[in-house]
Amino acid sequence: MKYSVLIFIGWAGMAQASCPDPFLPAETYNATGPDLIAPQSWAVQATAEAQVPCADWAENDVLTHELVGYLPIAPSAVFNLEGMAPHILMVMADAQCDPILAVRSGDGLWHFGQSANDRQEVVVWGAPDGPLQVWVGSARQTSCDATVILETFDR
Repeated sequence: MKYSVLIFIGWAGMAQASCPDPFLPAETYNATGPDLIAPQSWAVQATAEAQVPCADWAENDVLTHELVGYLPIAPSAVFNLEGMAPHILMVMADAQCDPILAVRSGDGLWHFGQSANDRQEVVVWGAPDGPLQVWVGSARQTSCDATVILETFDR
């Protein structure tokens, strides 16, 4: 009986890790809209843990468009944003391992990167103040050093 309970617990743990999870902790940084007029960058790891698109997202109507590859389970970084009202936010991911990018704004909306300028880019119109979660992964099941760049533009 103990053996079957352990198998069930192990299986349940794996099922929870099938998609990137916005409720997991991550390295947190602070940024303001005015400060990001000059682009700011942070070193992260592009990690390949969860294959996307994933079943949990489809079940919860998270539209991934053409996002294909691997993302980390926990966010690569979280940015506590302030003073965003008059700005358009651009989130970029640059890496040598063919990065993919997923961003979840403080209002719970998901945004997915598009290839541009040899990197992944997301433009968030009307980004709210509060947490901005960023996942940087890879199109292939590899990991590498990466850079997240945030920049704002006046509306």
